[in-house]
Amino acid sequence: MKKILVMFLLSASALFWTGFSNATAGAYKTITDMDDNKVEVPVNPARIACMHAVSANRIIILGKGDRLVMMMEPTAWTYRLFPEIKDVEIVKPPYTGNVEHMLGLGVDLVLYSPYPGEVKKYQEAGIKYACGFSAQKRPRTMDDFMDNFKRQVTFFGDLLGPDAQAKAKKYNEYFDKKINKILSITSRIDKKDWPKVYYGGRSGNPLSSQGNASVMQWFTEVAGGNYLPKTLEDNFCEADMEKVISWDPDIVLISGVGNAIDSVRKNSNWSSLRAVKNGKLYVIPVGTFIWEQAGGESVLLAVYMAKLFHPELFKDWDMINEMKTFYSEVYGKNVSDEDAERMLKCLPPL
Repeated sequence: MKKILVMFLLSASALFWTGFSNATAGAYKTITDMDDNKVEVPVNPARIACMHAVSANRIIILGKGDRLVMMMEPTAWTYRLFPEIKDVEIVKPPYTGNVEHMLGLGVDLVLYSPYPGEVKKYQEAGIKYACGFSAQKRPRTMDDFMDNFKRQVTFFGDLLGPDAQAKAKKYNEYFDKKINKILSITSRIDKKDWPKVYYGGRSGNPLSSQGNASVMQWFTEVAGGNYLPKTLEDNFCEADMEKVISWDPDIVLISGVGNAIDSVRKNSNWSSLRAVKNGKLYVIPVGTFIWEQAGGESVLLAVYMAKLFHPELFKDWDMINEMKTFYSEVYGKNVSDEDAERMLKCLPPL
């Protein structure tokens, strides 16, 4: 009897929220998602669940964070600059979504990454869905990556309506301008003069990296670096210490989340590397998203790395000013010099 009552209440709640959402949306539209599937979604999705971190980031920076009801845990800077998300429910691993819970929350759209069984689950529950990112279909050339990165921003703009479309267009214009300016400098450098770069530190493990055709490969190459883990095929991959030692990178970049930097400094294997001996060990900044994981601040990552890799060529590029301009012009948010400094040091807001 108790189980029947719970199911009744969930169904009633779902009917209420479905009615609310449909009244808000008025209709459905067919779009092509980031897994290249044609899917039907609400014209005006009002209660969105994100099982993929970058999807929530896109929604927030396009000005529609108030439509989120579920998302993966954001950074402290996200809460600071986008307070409208303060009450959004945080999704816990394994990020596949509990459909009964979603129905109870009145979710009218789910953004997901392609895990086995995800689509079937939402279909059976009658919840509309779209893929926000597919690692299996990640681009394999620089040009395709740049087009795909902007396509994803455009996709979310189209998904969320005219206001978001305008913000997506503005973002892509800024992206093109900044990336092309960096490339106008780095493309003239002989690749034999590019530094050898290793990236790791996901989830606190220095050997957890990104591999071939990953975000880190492409932005490292934009910045004029030879990305060593590109020999590993998976998007998210595991290196081994023997391989890293054989690479002997000129520069080591560690994720700003996970606190892996101390374990690198204190480990004799890592301290034997050329990069560590020469003081070329850096922590990637964290702002409203993890910079190295395809969020909106990836454009700042390209500037940051270009300055690290080729300091003389980018000595006139001031990182604090680059950040303040980006947040103001693209996100419509003002950050102080102190705010920018704290982001660069992976520190939370005061």
